[in-house]
Amino acid sequence: MIEIYMMNEGRPVKTDVIGPDVWINMVNPTPEEIDYVQNALGIDREAITSALDDEEGSRTEVTPDYTLILVDAPTREWRNGREEFTTYPLSITVTDSAILTVSLVEMFALTNITVNKNKTINTINVANRPRFVLQILFRIAVNYQADLKYIEVKRMAIEESIRKATRRDDLFELHELESNLVYFKTSLAVNSSVIDRMSRQSRFVSSEEDRDLMDDVKIEMEQALEMTATYSQIIKGTRQLVESDINNSLATVMKFLTIMTLIISLPTMVSSFFGMNVPLPLEDNPYAWGGILAVMGVMCIVSVLVLRRRGLWR
Repeated sequence: MIEIYMMNEGRPVKTDVIGPDVWINMVNPTPEEIDYVQNALGIDREAITSALDDEEGSRTEVTPDYTLILVDAPTREWRNGREEFTTYPLSITVTDSAILTVSLVEMFALTNITVNKNKTINTINVANRPRFVLQILFRIAVNYQADLKYIEVKRMAIEESIRKATRRDDLFELHELESNLVYFKTSLAVNSSVIDRMSRQSRFVSSEEDRDLMDDVKIEMEQALEMTATYSQIIKGTRQLVESDINNSLATVMKFLTIMTLIISLPTMVSSFFGMNVPLPLEDNPYAWGGILAVMGVMCIVSVLVLRRRGLWR
């Protein structure tokens, strides 16, 4: 998919022509779309396809014709029947006439711009390409924080549910959340290094406003990284709590079964004595069967009382 936008009073408006000062957004583009953009902008094909490898690492690349910024952006996908959080590469290529963004999946940081959600940053303007790049990076940092807060909400819901009953699904879901945070932590750490490198380049901080926006981007990224580390520790503690509760439940069940086995072994022992094929007491007594049952019942009751007194009956 390829979408081309020109700016009209700070708002993106779709167009069909790649002209001056446009923003080209490509999501999982076809080879034909890649060829079209490559011929229109005159840039290397690798600059367009770099983000199409989901294992590509974040970096910056400067050439005489363009500047490539590759970062990891947060998104969501369905795995194992659940909505999970992950990251995908997003490339931002800056040329003299346009800005090109490429990704494998739709990114919230970009879709928010296309639907005119500009409350958190200044009015966008592709003509000021360094500022536009910083605004995209700012949105990426904000989206990281939004997803992290949602992960914390899911963790709190799991913690509330285990107060009533512990399920194996809760343990698996906590493991998924912990895995998501590992992806976030790795991506944010690399993104922070890329942004720190950009902050030392004059092309991205040519004015005081750009410097302020760059500082905001760095602060938001660092805050997201700190939130990731904090939530990772909290989820780790919650997972250990669930594991301990499951182990305690298993221990309680095993303890109950052991106690019942002990109690049942007493009447079993008595009945086994009277089941021998040898002369036994009371063998000629017509009430012996009832008496033996009564003795076994008394032994079971006494065993329960003794276990209760010793705090072993649960």
